[in-house]
Amino acid sequence: MPSAVNLDMLTEELESQFEGFHYFLHLETMEVVAVSTGILNQAEDEEPIDGLEDWEHTEYANAVGILEHPSLYLDLPDRDEVNEYRMMENFCISLEEGPDKERLISAIQGRGAFRRFKGLVDQLGKRNEWFAFRKECYREEAKDWCEFHGVKYE
Repeated sequence: MPSAVNLDMLTEELESQFEGFHYFLHLETMEVVAVSTGILNQAEDEEPIDGLEDWEHTEYANAVGILEHPSLYLDLPDRDEVNEYRMMENFCISLEEGPDKERLISAIQGRGAFRRFKGLVDQLGKRNEWFAFRKECYREEAKDWCEFHGVKYE
């Protein structure tokens, strides 16, 4: 049984979450388990699983495990809990003074900020720099989450 979660794996899981799924860390295996909201609701309601696809049976079994043994799982923060807008702000602030920084700061104001920011990052040739910065932010988020929950990481 692993005693620590792999921080790179956890960081990637936080970064690549899909809407409509719940993500949990299994405390015995230190693996992330993803379950769709629909399957989780079906397991909670103990609905029949006759109409499920083969791959959904595994997901359903995971949902049942989570519901029956909640002390073995920790709920990972979802996309709403991770402030990607703040990441964009901090990225802009971290840049050297100049027109690129000013344009990016302006781009993240108001509605459509994410779309404008991503387009301008590409246009300015800062895409790789942004993704490296973003990945490090998610890594820090994963570390903070582990420390808050008393989960060791490596």
